[in-house]
Amino acid sequence: MIVFWRLFLAYFLTDFVFFHKTINQIRNENRARGMIFHGIVFLLWSFALCYGYLTMKWPFLEVVDLPGWVCIVLFGMFHVFTDEFFQFGGRVKHGFVLTFFLKNMVNLLFLFLCVPFHALYETGNFFAEPWIIFCAGLICATRVLGWGLLAFEQDRYGANYVTFDERLMLMMVRSIFFLIMLLPGWRWTVLLAVWLGACIYARKIRLMDISNFVFYLGAVGAVLIGFLVRLRFYLV
Repeated sequence: MIVFWRLFLAYFLTDFVFFHKTINQIRNENRARGMIFHGIVFLLWSFALCYGYLTMKWPFLEVVDLPGWVCIVLFGMFHVFTDEFFQFGGRVKHGFVLTFFLKNMVNLLFLFLCVPFHALYETGNFFAEPWIIFCAGLICATRVLGWGLLAFEQDRYGANYVTFDERLMLMMVRSIFFLIMLLPGWRWTVLLAVWLGACIYARKIRLMDISNFVFYLGAVGAVLIGFLVRLRFYLV
């Protein structure tokens, strides 16, 4: 699972941290250039994070063993294709949510079917590398969860991309919920209640002008992700 979590991180770094709206703008200007740029960024992150496993034989889709770098290139092509194919926003009911879940689900399934699980034997641990798990959890609690909530808002209210200030503030709020869950002992319970109260007050004075759905589901989601990462640090 070492390789899986590293590619998991590379995938979300590519799609949700370094560009999302940017790649859509490039694609609208020149579709081919946008696809190539998207693929190159993913390959760079994947090769960097999986450097020690690129020449290892991976069981590609459980059909044939291929060098790791070949599997990554094939997945990169699949990833770019699904990014183009799974675009239902504005075309069908709940199209943005459908796009978000289907695209991520098929890409993660593809990864799960082609990574070398025997690399697990190096540590004997499903969540082998804590720094990878921490980074993946932080990105999921901030960026991935944020885009999922935005997809819901787009379907329900026709919301557009949030502004930079709004995105930064919401990311900060969810990141603190996430990080509080990693504190040792039981002190996190007190700080969690204090931070939740501070956020509720900030919404009351309109410092955060967001819907109840986005606020509470974002908070619960960040806490849940933080709790799962907490298990890796304290129970493994």
